Amino acid sequence: MENHEDIAVVKSIKDNFVQVEIERTGSCKGCAVSGFCNSNDRKILHRIKTDKDLKIGDRVQVNIAPSVRILSSFVVFIIPILAMLIFYLISKYILALNEDLSIVVSMVGLLLSGFSIYYIDKKFANKLSFTIIRKLENE
Repeated sequence: MENHEDIAVVKSIKDNFVQVEIERTGSCKGCAVSGFCNSNDRKILHRIKTDKDLKIGDRVQVNIAPSVRILSSFVVFIIPILAMLIFYLISKYILALNEDLSIVVSMVGLLLSGFSIYYIDKKFANKLSFTIIRKLENE
């Protein structure tokens, strides 16, 4: 699987950790789980452990773990579908509601999945796995 790499600027250094500001791309605006990388209308800052010799202001290439992309895709695309399906099946076959009410209940499931996505987004926002690939030469 291909890695997702971005460019970041070193903002602070403490011990073996650097705080970097990731340069926003056009894909940040359309991302449904922007909290995973803290891109909600503010700077995207992350703390990364590294042993590289860096200075404040250095531009670096960072890698976002493929597992983060897979998790975010699952959360955004699969959870709502599963929620709708489960709520529909429960209302139709367990609660024996008619078709119209079962559809309404499935929409409630969709709404609840939205709250679940929001919760997951906030809970994992600071648990991303970023690594610094290399320092970029000044242009």
